Amino acid sequence: MLKRGLFAPILFLAAVLLLSSCQSAKKTRSKNLRLLFAGDIMAHTQNFSMKDYSLIWNDVRGLVEAADYSFANLEAPVDKSRPFESYPTFNMQPSYPQAALDAGFNLISLANNHSNDQSTAGVKATAEWAKGIEAQTQKASQAKNAGRPIYFSGLTEDGQMSFRQFYWNEYKIVFVAVTELLNTWKNYEVVNYVPPTKKGRAAFVKKIAEMKEELAPDLFIVSVHTSEEEYVLTVQESVKKFYHDLLNAGADILVSNHPHVIRPVEFVGQKEDKKIRKIIMYANGNTISGQRRLLNYENPNEIWNYTGDGRLVSLELALDEKGFFALNCSTSYITAYTPQGERSPVIKRLDENFIKALAENGQKKDSKYYQARLDALRKIKDIWTWQ
Repeated sequence: MLKRGLFAPILFLAAVLLLSSCQSAKKTRSKNLRLLFAGDIMAHTQNFSMKDYSLIWNDVRGLVEAADYSFANLEAPVDKSRPFESYPTFNMQPSYPQAALDAGFNLISLANNHSNDQSTAGVKATAEWAKGIEAQTQKASQAKNAGRPIYFSGLTEDGQMSFRQFYWNEYKIVFVAVTELLNTWKNYEVVNYVPPTKKGRAAFVKKIAEMKEELAPDLFIVSVHTSEEEYVLTVQESVKKFYHDLLNAGADILVSNHPHVIRPVEFVGQKEDKKIRKIIMYANGNTISGQRRLLNYENPNEIWNYTGDGRLVSLELALDEKGFFALNCSTSYITAYTPQGERSPVIKRLDENFIKALAENGQKKDSKYYQARLDALRKIKDIWTWQ
């Protein structure tokens, strides 16, 4: 009861050949659903050491706010009773993720390997924080000229998989976030946990099929924090099969996290109408983190350099008689950049304008480095699958 493609046949082929991106000539934004998918929001020491967290988001705030729903994976508990903590057991004070929410993120995964870093108490505190945000924003959204509601998924109270259901106009959207990894196995039942085994994955595929049947969503968004090796650009064939099984079971958009590097986006469409029905984001990298502390000027393509970069995938979904389909897609590369004289990185759009500005400011070495990073990210090509 949902899905649709990205281009009319001729426009689609032209876009693939000329732009290597999913862009259509026609844009009817007033009637279409706009989504944005980021990657991991992390908080290492240098991230939470800054005084004003809103500065992190200034360069991408417009992109995030422009979407009706903007997704990110929040990779730490949020427990105000505890101080900030960095690797290996993270904790965020609410002020840090609040800056991301204020920037426009409103579809948040809380399911990842760091979800229970602070044990059950940390999960409980995170859940209470999230419930408060949801209640506050949903109430406020009903007021005139108020903001939009925020939805979280990934934590549970009763051991049963939790999800969020909401509406865009009269269309039902279901959002569920799960993780195949936890850093501690104590009290794992408070997180949407999927065992990374054939049996565990098959059970989750079955669960998605049941939810599709019972809830009948017009759009089904699934976030999976996947059990696979970090800092690797390629995707395991077993993971690809798992994700396609989830699409076949009813998921429409699947966003994966955990690698901390960018991986391809796969667009799955039907041959007869050349319309994209399903989308898999194999990893959008780090949206903000402190993992890349030093720039490797001598070898900018060394794998650790990828941890400082991310991607924002913007989708415009239109409707026809079969439901939603992807009309437009664009990718914005981003990078964690530490301004001169500062300690903490902020997000910058990684494009020619940014690189040119560095050069004009006398930062020739940095300009060359970020040009190499942009070139490396552009080599990660999207996948087109026709069924």
